[in-house]
Order: sequence, then C-alpha cells, then structure tokens
Amino acid sequence: MMAQPKFLDEDLLETPSLALDRVRLEIGNAGKRVLDMMQQIMPALIDGDKDALKEVARIDDVVDTLHGHIITYMGKLSRKPLTDKQSDEFVNLMAATNDLESIGDVIETDLVYLGTERIENGITISAETREVFENLHREVSMTVAMALNAVMEKDQEVALEVLGMKEHITSLVQAADIHQAQRLVVDEPKRLETYAMEIDVIEKLKRIYYFSKRIAKASMLEAATAIAEED
Repeated sequence: MMAQPKFLDEDLLETPSLALDRVRLEIGNAGKRVLDMMQQIMPALIDGDKDALKEVARIDDVVDTLHGHIITYMGKLSRKPLTDKQSDEFVNLMAATNDLESIGDVIETDLVYLGTERIENGITISAETREVFENLHREVSMTVAMALNAVMEKDQEVALEVLGMKEHITSLVQAADIHQAQRLVVDEPKRLETYAMEIDVIEKLKRIYYFSKRIAKASMLEAATAIAEED
C-alpha cells in the first residue's frame, strides 16, 4: 500500500492559513521518514548488507510519495486567494519541502549506491574511518532534525543555530579530508578504491548539511515575516 498523507485536508483549502498549517505538519511527517533514513544509512553503509541498504531506499520511496502529495496539495492551494504573508509562507514551505526531498535523494541515490559499491568491491572501512564518519554523520543529522524543528515551530533561534554550525561542520569535513589523505598512503588492499568511496561519503554528508541550511533559512524568513507583521 502506498504511503498516504496524515494531515493534508482538502476541506481546509478554503481557509489558507489552516491549510498552510497542515502543510507544515505534513512536512514534519515526511521529515520523520528522512530522519529514519539518516539514522539507518551510516551503519548500513559502513558494514551493513544489501538488504539494509534496500530498506533505506524503501523509506525514500515513502518520502517521495509524501512529497508528491504535498506538492499536489500546495498546487491546489496556490489557486486560492492568499495574503502577502501567506504567499511568503507558501513559497518558503514549498522550498523546504523540495529541500527535504533532496536530502532523501542524496541518501537513497548517492549513499546507498556507495554502500553497495563497498559491498561489491569488498572494501573494509577501518575503525578510525568509521569514527570519522560517525562523528560527521551525527552532527549533520542533528542539523537536519533542528532544521525540521525550525520549520515545524517557526523557531528563528533554532534556524540560526543550524546556520551557525557551518564553521563546525566545515571543520569536521576538513578533518575528515585530512584523515582520508593520510589513509591514502597506508599500504592496504584496495586503498585507491577505498579512498575514492570514502571521500564521496564525506562529500555527500556535506551536501546534506547544505540542504539543512536551506531549510533553516526558509523557516527563518517565515519567522522574520511574522515578527514584522506583529510590529
């Protein structure tokens, strides 16, 4: 059975403010699936089997389906008369929806592929590299959760925290790159294939943070608009 939205209500389309709130809730529903993907992908990628990787890809199918429902609902909402505030909120929620799906796609298309490549090429991830990956993955996962919370709660402070983590994430990425460069000279089997795969993993986690920042920025613009209208 295909995934069905939990919060989108056709009857509320005549009241855009309520419909937008439902969109926000549905983004949170899809976001929970993306966070599940984030939680499962690293152990699956490092030493899981193909079934574990397929399960991550299966969750992305659900995310894609929910994304389609949200976009369709918003398409209907766009034909309703919206205030300037509602139009701004609409645009930002649309952007957040698409960026959330992009995170799912990076996990499903890129990281699942790299996990499959690791299995097929017989690559073994060292304990040191595992720690580097897990540290970066943990921090990036946190930014995804925080960005979603910023959208759900219209929380500008949380959004600013996500943006403020840029230097920290960059530092972790640089440390990971240095670690990989040092591992390249180690005399181990398949070191070139291992290096190429592991560098790609780092790059994809960095890419996920990029989308987290975009989601946070969208929610921050919403909050700023709300504050301006209150004033």
